[in-house]
Amino acid sequence: METLKKYLMLYDGNFGVQQPLKWAYRFGFLLFTWFFTGFILTAYVELLKELMPVGHAYREYQICGGQIIFQGIIISFLFPAQRWTYLGNMMTISFAGALLLLPGLLLAQYLVLPALFYALYFMGVAGIMFLEHIRRTRLLQLGNTLTMTWVAYRIIILLIILLA
Repeated sequence: METLKKYLMLYDGNFGVQQPLKWAYRFGFLLFTWFFTGFILTAYVELLKELMPVGHAYREYQICGGQIIFQGIIISFLFPAQRWTYLGNMMTISFAGALLLLPGLLLAQYLVLPALFYALYFMGVAGIMFLEHIRRTRLLQLGNTLTMTWVAYRIIILLIILLA
C-alpha cells in the first residue's frame, strides 16, 4: 500500500515539487502544456489587438516553444542534472498562467471591456507566474539566474512584437 501511495503522490512532502518521472512522460507533458498554453494565448491576444499587433496564428506557439528551448539551453549549462525537472516546473507555471487567463476569455464573451482591462489582467497573471517561478526555483535550489533569463526572454519577445 505504501508503494501505491508513493506512485500516486504528485508532490514530494518535503519540497513541494514534482517527483521524478520517466523522460517520455516529462517530454509528453512539455508538449501538452506547450500546445494548450499556445492555444489559450492565441485566443487571449485577440483581446489585446487595440494595444499590440496580433500576429499570425502560430506566433504564441512559437513564443512558448522558444521559451522551452531558450530556458532548456540555459539550464543545460547551469544545472544539467535538473534540466527536465526545471522545464516541467516552468511549463507547469506557464500552463497555470494560461488557465488563469480563461476567466478573462470567458468574461469577454459576455462583456465588452477595453483592451487595457485585459492587458492589466494579463499583467496580473504574469506577476503571479513570476512569483511562482521564484518560489519553484528556490525550492529546486537553482538560484536566481533562471528567473532572470525567464523574464529577459519575455521582455525581448515583447519588444520584438511591439517594434515589428
